[in-house]
Amino acid sequence: MKENPQKPPRYKEDNSIYFLTFCTFKRLPLLHVPGIPEFLIEELKFYERKIQKLIAYTIMPDHIHLIVEVKTVQSLSNFLRDFKKFTSREISNRSSRSPNGANNQPNDINTSPNGANNQPNNDNKPNRIWQPGTMDHCIRMSWDGKDYSHHISYLFYNSHKHLGIAPKDFPYHNFMEFVQAGYFDKDFCSWDEKAGEQFQMYE
Repeated sequence: MKENPQKPPRYKEDNSIYFLTFCTFKRLPLLHVPGIPEFLIEELKFYERKIQKLIAYTIMPDHIHLIVEVKTVQSLSNFLRDFKKFTSREISNRSSRSPNGANNQPNDINTSPNGANNQPNNDNKPNRIWQPGTMDHCIRMSWDGKDYSHHISYLFYNSHKHLGIAPKDFPYHNFMEFVQAGYFDKDFCSWDEKAGEQFQMYE
C-alpha cells in the first residue's frame, strides 16, 4: 500500500460505511451559487442507486461531506466518478449564468499547476469544478458507535463551524431528518474539541 504523508492509510472494505470529503478546485466557492445546492442534493439522491444508502450530506460553499453505506468499494468509486462528471458540467453552466459568476470568484485566479492561465473563460465558466481525489474514511462500527457519532456530528456542525449558521437553520444538509428520528436534539450546535483533532485532515 502506497502512503501519502498528508493522508492516513486508506482501508477499503465492502459492505461498509464511509465518510467522504471532496472539494472544489482551488477551493473556489462555487457550490452556493443560486440553484446549485438544490441541484447537488437532487443528484446525490439520484446517484444513491449506485451505492446502498446516502446516510448524511452537507453542501458547503467549497466542499461536500457525505456519509454513505456501500455494498462494494467499486460501487463507491462509480458513484463518485459519475456524480462528479455530471455535476461538473451543470455547475459550470449555472455559474456562468449567475449574476455574480462563480460566487464572486476573483478574475485573476490561476488554477494551472504549470503557471498557465486557467481562469474562467470569456463566458465566465470555471474551467474545472472538482479538486482531484476524495478524502475517505471507513467508519469503524464499534459497540459504542463513537466513530460514527463523531463523524456525523462533525458533518452537521460544519454549517456553524464555517458559516456561523446553526444546523437547524442551514438548508443544505439533512440534519432535520436525524432530529425527527431522535438522533439529535434540534438545538444541537456544539462540538467535542478533543474529538475534533482527527478531523483537521478534512478541512
